[in-house]
Amino acid sequence: MKKKVLIIIGIVLVICAVVFEIIILRNTEPEIVIPHDNFIYLGRYEDMKLNKDSYVFTNYEEFKKEFELFNELTEADFNEHNYAAFQVIYDECSEEDIEPINYTIIGNKIDVKAEYTAKCGLCAPQYMYYLIEIDKSINDAEINVEYHAKNNPHCNPYVTYKPMIYLYPTHEMKVNVKLGYKDLLTVTYPKYNNGWNVTARPDGKLLGEDGRTYYGLYWEGLNSLDNEFKDGFVVRGKDVASFLEEKLEILGLNEIEANEFIVYWLPKLEVNEYNLIRFESIEKINEQMPLEVTPTPDTIIRVLMEYKPIDKNVNINEQILTRAERKGFTVVEWGGSLIK
Repeated sequence: MKKKVLIIIGIVLVICAVVFEIIILRNTEPEIVIPHDNFIYLGRYEDMKLNKDSYVFTNYEEFKKEFELFNELTEADFNEHNYAAFQVIYDECSEEDIEPINYTIIGNKIDVKAEYTAKCGLCAPQYMYYLIEIDKSINDAEINVEYHAKNNPHCNPYVTYKPMIYLYPTHEMKVNVKLGYKDLLTVTYPKYNNGWNVTARPDGKLLGEDGRTYYGLYWEGLNSLDNEFKDGFVVRGKDVASFLEEKLEILGLNEIEANEFIVYWLPKLEVNEYNLIRFESIEKINEQMPLEVTPTPDTIIRVLMEYKPIDKNVNINEQILTRAERKGFTVVEWGGSLIK
């Protein structure tokens, strides 16, 4: 009798386990890892093609309006599938051989992994666009691109890397921008002669004298920053992204500017166990590289991050940051430097 009871209990437990597994499977979207050869490359562009990071095309006509030169898809393809488009931001002087490697898809959420070889350089960013074939039932997709550097280059500690200047006038106007120490400049784009002369628009787009459209002015130069940290922040590598999102918002960068900053600096910071980080004062930044803008802006925001990789937590006075406000004609600049 006792043996029969044990057998019945065992059978009940097996049935319960099977039912539980069925419930879990029904309520959990499967995660599918798709290799890199499933990406459809649309091309590289100097300007953003889409007004958001990702977009789902549900019909052929809609797709051709944005990518009219791409002829590898037909109307019949859109009868069977929708296609999710996303962008990979690419700076060929600081990111080499960049490409999406694979992606995972759960429902309408898609995580793309992109890898590249990091370099210590600077060029204007470009935008590479890709398509992912998705189910016809998915009309909206949330695509997140994670950038992973395959290496960690040791950059010149006396170089200010990737300073980028944005101009936001209240109305379209001609603007002249000059940097105080031309001889310290190592890289500029567009080419810096005796300054930059551009036509600036309220949305941040800049029309250069060469007829090209830019969204920022780039420079890189030598500096003589102090390598002693009297205050700052100790940040784990895994916490860098959220740290920068919080601090850059306080310092006055909008989400697009902060995104550019984080995309460039995250691979260099997240690989370290800890980072000692501080943001230089506007007085010190102006001393290192004076910035003159004509007409005179109402607001100038200059963000210069200094960082030092460390292998353990240390005690340091936390830096107090002052919240910046953007009013009227606004000029924004960001950059960073590795301190050894």
